[in-house]
Amino acid sequence: MLSDASRRGFAALALTAGIVMGAGKASASELVFWSMWNETEPQAAVLAKVMANYTAAHPETTFKVVWNGRQNQTKLRAALQAGTAVDFMDQDSDQLAGGMQKEGLGYDLTADLDADTKAAFLPGVLDLYADGGKYFQIPYVYNTVNFWYNKDMLKEAGGAVPATFDDLLALCGVVQKTGKHALVIEGNVAFYNVLYFAHHLERAKGSGAVVKAFEDKSGAGWSDPAVLAAAKASRSLWDSGCIAEDARGFQYPAGQQTIALGDTLGELVGSWLPTELAESAGKDFPWGAFNFPSVKDGVGKVTDIEVGLLSFMVLKDAPHAKEAVDFVKFAMSEESQKIAVEVGGVGVTRKGVAWPAVLSDAYASASAATALSPFGGGLGVAYPEFTSQVLNPEFNKMFLGETTPEQFVETLVAKTKEFWASKK
Repeated sequence: MLSDASRRGFAALALTAGIVMGAGKASASELVFWSMWNETEPQAAVLAKVMANYTAAHPETTFKVVWNGRQNQTKLRAALQAGTAVDFMDQDSDQLAGGMQKEGLGYDLTADLDADTKAAFLPGVLDLYADGGKYFQIPYVYNTVNFWYNKDMLKEAGGAVPATFDDLLALCGVVQKTGKHALVIEGNVAFYNVLYFAHHLERAKGSGAVVKAFEDKSGAGWSDPAVLAAAKASRSLWDSGCIAEDARGFQYPAGQQTIALGDTLGELVGSWLPTELAESAGKDFPWGAFNFPSVKDGVGKVTDIEVGLLSFMVLKDAPHAKEAVDFVKFAMSEESQKIAVEVGGVGVTRKGVAWPAVLSDAYASASAATALSPFGGGLGVAYPEFTSQVLNPEFNKMFLGETTPEQFVETLVAKTKEFWASKK
């Protein structure tokens, strides 16, 4: 939450930018922006400052902003159906790809992105959600998925960053000797826990392996031995003592708090973790991050990463589409992206703009990425219903010991076959 002083600063920025809160008819030079941020969040202050800078350079353009919070896409879809005119919006990139972009509501940005503009993005970012070579969203905030850990604890335990999955299991034993545990999970957050399965399968078969397995409409894609191996490897984290038994009952955010308290080395999660734990861990907490390690005989690279991006989308029927595109490109400039880092404390998508020091390992991971896939292997983007109703809950049941890895695979095979049969 922002302080009162920060809110006053935001109000001043809003006034400077010509931001109008609430209802009212848009003037010809007024861009209407619906945002996923709440008005009091740091990212709202970032966007207000960037808009103020744009208006200073383009006095004919002002902004009317609706701060909707995380349900922005849902609220905007309803508003558009009611005839509300909106120029551009922002949201989690995967939600956009599976939502408004899939529904054809995005403006085609392809012709507006020249070679220099496209080259300014970190590897793979712009292309991740491209559709048939066309671009409908511009990612501007970048989260990586890594093992986030306490560097001092690793050093004190005499351990090292693992290069292979077997090294990870060995590290668990090293940390256990200190009376602590290497990893923690949130028992009730299945879409976090499934990251172990998705990463192991992608290390074995390559980036995109989760979606590829599901798109075998016979269900046989899940019969690949690498799928069962990934499920068994996930369960082995419990058998190897990597995770404390009581973590099975943790309800978010109880698990991650054990890292802040120094009871656990780390967690496989997004790069938002240091921000979420900033207050409880303290500003001097020695954060480090490393990518999911390689697996035996796997073809996937350790530099292939899963990401969570946030994007701008100009709407297909925007009253001022060209002006909105120009602003979005301005928001991707080096100056604007530095504001996001300094004020918002987040990773960004432009090359050469260093992330906050606490995220330096994540920035190195993003800069060296050889392939990107969305959170959890990307199945939730194209097939959100199957992911939320089958993959995630069935994995969590297996992961927490309620079913076996073999039963998990059998369920995926059967449910996938049923899913595709219902589409005929």
